[in-house]
Amino acid sequence: MNAITEMTDLALLEQVEAKQALQQLNAKFSRAMDRMDRCLMVSLWTDDGQIDWGAHKGSAKPFVITATTADPNLERSFHSVSTEYFEVDGDTAIGEVSVIIVSIVLENGSKIDRLIGGRYLDRYRKEGGQWKIAQRTFVHDWNMNLPSSANLEEGMFAKFLKGRRDKQDPSYQLFGE
Repeated sequence: MNAITEMTDLALLEQVEAKQALQQLNAKFSRAMDRMDRCLMVSLWTDDGQIDWGAHKGSAKPFVITATTADPNLERSFHSVSTEYFEVDGDTAIGEVSVIIVSIVLENGSKIDRLIGGRYLDRYRKEGGQWKIAQRTFVHDWNMNLPSSANLEEGMFAKFLKGRRDKQDPSYQLFGE
């Protein structure tokens, strides 16, 4: 094998590793949001990280505090990421990631099932060997709000283990956290 092929193979391997790390970064963001895990959320951002999340535009630090503080009107949430597209250039990358957010919220005394579809338009930077979010913009593409049909404590659903929006969630036991 000649040097050019080895360099090409190494560059290809670095691209695959970077894209896998960026996928994990977005999975961790979803987990941090759904579990309100401040320590995890802080670890995902560069020190100078910026976000445009509708009502919050600017430094990611205040966003992290708000996103990981209990909201009595948000009973449950589930973030699902898909259609991840990344372009990696050394220790920087850009990406577009589709997200669906499913939640049960309390509005005017009633439970609402809310679905939000959108995308994260991101700039990433590798710092200390770790990929982090340097800039995130949420693009809101669609949403649905319906009277809640959740029946978590009825019939067969009453016997299932329930998820929580904190470190009492069963996933923390699985990962030994």
